[in-house]
Amino acid sequence: MNAAIIGSTGLVGQALLKALLASGQYQRIWLLGRRSPEISDSGDTTVTVSQCELNDIGELSPPFHIDHCYSSLGTTIKQAGSQAQFIAVDKTAVLAFVQLCKAKVNLVITALGANPDSRVFYNRVKGETEQALASYCRQHQCKLVLFQPSLLLGARPHSRKLEDLGQTIMPHLRAVMVGKLRQYQPIEADIVAKSMLLHSQLLLNKPISTVSNLDMLALRGS
Repeated sequence: MNAAIIGSTGLVGQALLKALLASGQYQRIWLLGRRSPEISDSGDTTVTVSQCELNDIGELSPPFHIDHCYSSLGTTIKQAGSQAQFIAVDKTAVLAFVQLCKAKVNLVITALGANPDSRVFYNRVKGETEQALASYCRQHQCKLVLFQPSLLLGARPHSRKLEDLGQTIMPHLRAVMVGKLRQYQPIEADIVAKSMLLHSQLLLNKPISTVSNLDMLALRGS
């Protein structure tokens, strides 16, 4: 089988690439993004890297047939520079990548609280992205798995001040985040990556599935 990843230089993307290479599940992996990730050992997997600006995705052609399409792409309004640019990354580029790959299974990270009707801009855009992806996958009869993590834990290649602060504080609050609050517990990036790989291996009965933060937290320690 062959896979494609967009966002492989990010926090989850790096963990995801390592997990996919270690799994031995894929003969070829296509990486698309603005920067090229560091790959220490690809084993028997052939890795092809295409560097491009995200608004040029529609001009590309996959180098081979894609079975599984993975998106771990995401930014912040501060990094993007404006709400419009945030939408261009977190919604437009993600949808364009899925459309480009034409894979039978699409595994996409959005966020806890994603809701197209939310008053919170970030959550609304994530919800609109889910909505657009679901519409596309229904129309083209392909599978879609949406992952909705809470605050991500791990060492980012680029600092995000609010998330860095959250990474410092939130782990200490984990013990009191029980019951209904457990769904908001921060989650390690490698657990999200592990969940994505796991769901790529499952026989998916539903055309569209959502994996909650609680679902992913269940893999902690496994």
